[in-house]
Amino acid sequence: MKIYNRYIVSLALAAGLVNILLTTLGQNDLSVYFIINTIVYLVITLLYVYFNPRARKALNTISIVLFAGFMVIVTLNFVELMLR
Repeated sequence: MKIYNRYIVSLALAAGLVNILLTTLGQNDLSVYFIINTIVYLVITLLYVYFNPRARKALNTISIVLFAGFMVIVTLNFVELMLR
């Protein structure tokens, strides 16, 4: 199995397991799903560092967008907490 296929299978399995676990725990907040899935994506992407430069550039772009979304959610939650 090529590294790209292992990467995609790893992402799919991890996302599925995380979402099943969060659903089982009764989590209803969509931002929690986004944050946990983003962290899982970033960790798995860091584990697969042996991609060619073109693929690595595309994955870095996706990582930057997801991290920006993560920071927006954290900032909004922080502001909401400070206004209480």
